[in-house]
Amino acid sequence: MSLVRRYVAVLVVALALPGLAYIIYTWRLEAIVQHPQLPVAFEHGDHRTVPCADCHHNFLDETGGGACYNCHKLTPEIAANMEATFHDFCRGCHVRTRGEGEDSGPLRECSLCHH
Repeated sequence: MSLVRRYVAVLVVALALPGLAYIIYTWRLEAIVQHPQLPVAFEHGDHRTVPCADCHHNFLDETGGGACYNCHKLTPEIAANMEATFHDFCRGCHVRTRGEGEDSGPLRECSLCHH
């Protein structure tokens, strides 16, 4: 392959990647907003030692009393990162708790939280 053809091929790929990334981002965002989340098994009783406002910021800033998912999925910037944010938030607390030598609940298996 000649140098010019390689240059053109690299240029085509470089120009196509941002468009492809945008399409994937848009499809993912649409799926998050339009479809329900996987059911999450969350027992409030198992979290009695955690202050409510640690999870329910809406109690402090009075932004509403509904489920996290229903509010956060309405903002595209938040919805696009919501899955990772919630996973990091929940897992982070469980990892800290386990690090303190206490029972922390699930850390890795999807099916332990999502039924």
